[in-house]
Amino acid sequence: MELLRRGAGGARGVALLAGAWNPPTRAHVALAEAAREFAPEVLLTLPGVLPHKEFEEPGFDTRLGWLLQLAAGREWLGVAAGGSGLFVELARGLRAADPSVEQIFVVCGSDAAERFLNWDYADGAGVERQLREFTLLVAPRGAPFVPPERLRAAVHPLDLAEGWQTLSSTELRQRIKRGEAWAHLAPEEIAAEIERAYR
Repeated sequence: MELLRRGAGGARGVALLAGAWNPPTRAHVALAEAAREFAPEVLLTLPGVLPHKEFEEPGFDTRLGWLLQLAAGREWLGVAAGGSGLFVELARGLRAADPSVEQIFVVCGSDAAERFLNWDYADGAGVERQLREFTLLVAPRGAPFVPPERLRAAVHPLDLAEGWQTLSSTELRQRIKRGEAWAHLAPEEIAAEIERAYR
């Protein structure tokens, strides 16, 4: 993992928000803001390898440029790139890049949390061992997320406004292609670039 920009206060705690960013939406920004309840710095992360998706156009550099623009106007936002998108590998990548970080949080939606908790880790560390390395922050995706009782000390809910809970990058892309209203769902700083990329 390469730390391209650091947000303020990151030595005390960092929340990692990783994704494909195809494209970033206002829901992503709201999710990052919600994570500030737990960590002073939120690190928008674009992995070099996505665990469940392949890179397509727009490419890696374009998406990374969008994240840097989003962070430029928010002193608490940082940007990182490279490495794997698996939660434990994100946390280890950050510790390797900055050993001074005291606490690491991984931010995700309840759909990603369900995949993480139910994944077959036959060849690696199970969920309980992974959660010794980071704390999971989970936003609802239309319904509350309730972690298993045994994991509740390491899994915390995020408060995300209902209007953002189900918004996805896919919906934004489809609205652009269908000629429907979409700009209200995109971060204002990069809306023009998003339109150029997907039209």
